[in-house]
Amino acid sequence: MVVKQVLMALALAAMAEGTTEYLLGPWFELLKAKWKEAEQVAPMKYVSAAVGVGFAFAYQLDLLATAFEIVSKPPWVGVLLTGILLGRGANFVHDFAKRYLFPTQEQ
Repeated sequence: MVVKQVLMALALAAMAEGTTEYLLGPWFELLKAKWKEAEQVAPMKYVSAAVGVGFAFAYQLDLLATAFEIVSKPPWVGVLLTGILLGRGANFVHDFAKRYLFPTQEQ
């Protein structure tokens, strides 16, 4: 079950990253060209987090509950944290899974 959830998280993270970069990336480049401070604010980071949170809630994905059997009260907190993780992108989720969920004995 953990492997299935991690694969789902990787797929959703890739979709969130792709959706954000493909659909909104050009608009944020225009924004940065017109408003120099936008680069410091990094609005793409917040939009990516929102997309990841939306995907996590849509699919009720809670990696903390699945991988570590940690269920928060209220239970939506785990889904929210998973969504923020998804918003960071597929590479980040892959590195997280490799380091914390499937550590090798060599590490």
